[in-house]
Amino acid sequence: MAEKRKWYQSRYIQEAGFFIAMFILTMLHEWIQIDTLAGFIKGLAFFLVLYLQAKVHRYFVFPLYLQKRFSSYAVVTILSTLAGATLLYTLNYYLIEPDFYHRGSIWFWILYHFVICLISTITIMSLFLIRQFAIELKQRSQDQLMMSEMNIKFLHAQLNPHFFFNMFNNLYGVSLTAPERTPQLILKLSNLMRYQLENGNKPLVSIAEEIQFIADYIVMEKERIGKRCEISFSFPSDQAALSRFRIAPLILITLIENAFKHSLTITRKWSVKINIEISTESLVVCVTNSLPDESLTDSSTGIGLGNIRQRLELLYKDGYQFVTTENEMEYKTILSIQLNRL
Repeated sequence: MAEKRKWYQSRYIQEAGFFIAMFILTMLHEWIQIDTLAGFIKGLAFFLVLYLQAKVHRYFVFPLYLQKRFSSYAVVTILSTLAGATLLYTLNYYLIEPDFYHRGSIWFWILYHFVICLISTITIMSLFLIRQFAIELKQRSQDQLMMSEMNIKFLHAQLNPHFFFNMFNNLYGVSLTAPERTPQLILKLSNLMRYQLENGNKPLVSIAEEIQFIADYIVMEKERIGKRCEISFSFPSDQAALSRFRIAPLILITLIENAFKHSLTITRKWSVKINIEISTESLVVCVTNSLPDESLTDSSTGIGLGNIRQRLELLYKDGYQFVTTENEMEYKTILSIQLNRL
């Protein structure tokens, strides 16, 4: 639903306010007499010519400049300003101050009014352009914010099916090897689903909530993997700090998923090490896992890390560092997030 605009945001109200302000500034000129009604009308007529000159330039002449037709723009600007100067001279000569213009030649006064029209057009056009730039800048910021929100929602929608696809695969594997534990794991899976549904669309959640979510996920993985994998999960014991600091939801789980995915092809003993550290300025997550004997070929496994990179860029801009390293034996990801950047 579109946001209802304030009355002062109306284009017509702003245009009227701008007209009145410029009129007052013009009338303050020492040779415009406004001490009588006749003087006021003469001053209004004088300003209307200048204002209409600027409007003609804005809507009919300036587009030539935007089209990069610079020669045409220069010629038309001179001709339109000359026409405005002639009209202004005629108005002054016959209506405003006829006695004043008997001194000097007609070409001098046309040149004089040409300069007035040119200065007036530049001044009014400058204010128009500044106002237009401010409007476009605000609109661009709103569009970028909307696009970021849409992208984040899209990435959430992409992440959830990927996460639950892995979880149901895990549950299926456990049901084949240890069916008696399946009901308990279904309950655990429902807790994971509830967390995603309740917190997935929140802008921020506490680090304590994210760690609990990761711990529940690791329990599910342990059931699937059994004793083939040595799992180490360490995090700060300061619950007050974990509850006080907040991060974007579900930003860490993809790193953990990525570490466990290699178990699909590893037959030997392997390990996953997860270490979370927190300070007053940053959260650092280091995940290390053994590599399979052969590289994974399933392209879907790349969804997670690509997703987290996009979300980090949208949410934290330059307030994060994400590094991956790999050797013959292990794969490591290190994520550092500045906690005061969101």
